[in-house]
Amino acid sequence: MSSRSSLTCKMIANGLLIGLVGCGERTRQVDIRTDDLVKERNAVLAAGIRTAPELSPDSYPEGEPFPKDTPELNEPSTVDPAADELAFTGRSEAESEADAIIKRIQRLADTPANAEPLTLDYAIAFAQQNATEYTGAEETYLLSALSLIVQEHLFEPRFFNETTIDAGEGIGRYDAALRVANDFGVRQRLPYGGEVTARFLAGLTRNIDDASTENGVQNAGFIIEGRLPLLRGGGIVARESLIQAQRNLVYASRSFEIFRRDFYVAIVTDYLGLVLQLQAITNAEGGLALNRQVEELLTALVETGRSQPFEADEARKDTLDAVDDLASRQEAYKLSLDRFKVRIGMDPERPMVIIPTEIQLPIPEVDRDQAIRYAMEYRLDLQTNRDQLEDARRQIDLAENGLLPDFDLTADFRVGGNDVLNGVDLSDTRASGGVFLSLPLDRVDESVALRQAQVRFVQDERLYSRSLDDAAVSVRQSIRDIDRAQFSILLQERSVEIAKNRIASIDAAPDRATARDRTTAVAGLRTAEDRRDTSKRDLQVAVLKYLNAAGILRLTPEGRLQPLPNMPVGEVIGQR
Repeated sequence: MSSRSSLTCKMIANGLLIGLVGCGERTRQVDIRTDDLVKERNAVLAAGIRTAPELSPDSYPEGEPFPKDTPELNEPSTVDPAADELAFTGRSEAESEADAIIKRIQRLADTPANAEPLTLDYAIAFAQQNATEYTGAEETYLLSALSLIVQEHLFEPRFFNETTIDAGEGIGRYDAALRVANDFGVRQRLPYGGEVTARFLAGLTRNIDDASTENGVQNAGFIIEGRLPLLRGGGIVARESLIQAQRNLVYASRSFEIFRRDFYVAIVTDYLGLVLQLQAITNAEGGLALNRQVEELLTALVETGRSQPFEADEARKDTLDAVDDLASRQEAYKLSLDRFKVRIGMDPERPMVIIPTEIQLPIPEVDRDQAIRYAMEYRLDLQTNRDQLEDARRQIDLAENGLLPDFDLTADFRVGGNDVLNGVDLSDTRASGGVFLSLPLDRVDESVALRQAQVRFVQDERLYSRSLDDAAVSVRQSIRDIDRAQFSILLQERSVEIAKNRIASIDAAPDRATARDRTTAVAGLRTAEDRRDTSKRDLQVAVLKYLNAAGILRLTPEGRLQPLPNMPVGEVIGQR
């Protein structure tokens, strides 16, 4: 190969090598930059104690540059067998009897011997690693960081190398020619509009009719060209996409923290709901035992002639109803436990046993006006709404800029020429500059965009005002929920005491009470105990929701509740 073409060929080969080798390295740099961005934004919130989500490249699937063209690509298969291809097996009459069903339900409700304890702390830790909701929120956060990297890259030096090989009709003294052109350079967007490009062009034209000849034409040149808008597209509006991407990452950081707090409250509420269902089962078992005592007592009274047979039948019916109620509660608990496992990302077939836990949250001394002020100042969603209103206001400025004339300064500086063997001919230098002016004679689309931006801003302003009102209402509601739960606990404690006294009085004088009196007393005790336990759970949940609604709920990096000053928090754990 002649020295004329060596330069161009080397540049082509080097460009291909850099492109192939650099792909993996660029992806790795994107991962590093993404993690750094998330950590930087994370450090702003909650005194920088939160654990930032990170990209997991090993867990993401690899793509195929040239996917296979298969029949399933256009027509995915469907599995829908006909009725005669399916199987159905009915239960025998013995298996459908009441006693068999009751025993089967009781076996399902029994805790397996190999069941693992599922505490609240373990459930939260497991959910942070495996819950679909949690990992999805992390990935949404990371996607915002990746979007910012794209916008940042637009304002960084961007190298390019483009090679064109063309064989066809000759030029000049050639009847047929092979033309090879290589364009290598770098582009740089300016922060206030415009772009500067530096390029090195190398071209070679060879005669196809006589491949052995050394005659040919080689071009090489160095070009610097730029454009600077002074009116339309100039100024800070040129960085709007970057500014918005940076702000969006801040919003994503807040949204992720909002999710963490909401998720914590939801998991605690679900867990305490399971504990409540366990306690309801215990209450139902106690009620069933009392019903059986009443049934046995009335049966004995009937046998001695001191009571009518129908009273024993009524007591037996109440016992069967209590068995049915217990079975229903056991099945509902099992279903709720399976759903809870799925929510935290656990295999529903994994045997687990809930450890009854009562969170000892102190009841806050609430100043309603102060709580609302906390919400207005600290709630991250309101801060985002306020900042997004500023985004809408900025869109009006952007639309106003679009109505201006195009008035750009252009410049071009070239070094190089033809028939260059090695390097660039510095004697061939050209420079030019100019002005581009386009009057705004047709700006209908831009005028519509301006009006749309103004209307959207007014809409967003109203929505922001509505969000403030909604936040104040949610704070007031959470305060009322605390008061109502406290009041309900006092009432239900009295109801439990009254129901126990009533049963005790019946037991003291059994001859003076009917079967209905006894079963009604037992049902009343069970109902009062259920309501008391529900009120206790509601009080703890109401305190958590108040802290969240007021914007003062804080979590540790592990996702646990971080007590505020003068706020002792404990747990009472008991095994059923």
